[in-house]
Amino acid sequence: MSTRFQPKGVKAEWLMVFDELLKDADFGAIVTYEELDELLERRFVDNRAPIYRARAELGDTRKRWLEAVPGVGYRVIEANEHVRIAGQHKRKAQRQMTTMVKVAQVTDLSRLTPAELADFESQSKVNWLLYSALVHHERRITRLEELARDEGKDI
Repeated sequence: MSTRFQPKGVKAEWLMVFDELLKDADFGAIVTYEELDELLERRFVDNRAPIYRARAELGDTRKRWLEAVPGVGYRVIEANEHVRIAGQHKRKAQRQMTTMVKVAQVTDLSRLTPAELADFESQSKVNWLLYSALVHHERRITRLEELARDEGKDI
């Protein structure tokens, strides 16, 4: 039996983080890097994966989310801050979609084998559909927001 994927301890690190630091954390609570280092018995910043999985559990079970506090750790954000964080992720996703299209545009197709070219063309069709839908919907939403503001409605 391979030991490649054996857990390091009795409990997964993300679950340790959740159970010890987030399970009862209220809005505004800060989990520091020092607390994470001590709990995990290692330098947390060398592998931050446990906080991301614990954050997902926090969202699923307690309807709370974390935001990084540079140089300090992570803060449980207030419910009214979730829209801002979601918007930041939306903008990041839009940038990533634009980069996806750019990478496809600059691919030297002459360097691909026939099988790679077939895969590239298939994936490119899907990518362009995704990108087109994103652009179309963003334009439509922007236009609807403009119309609502012109009528004095706050969005």
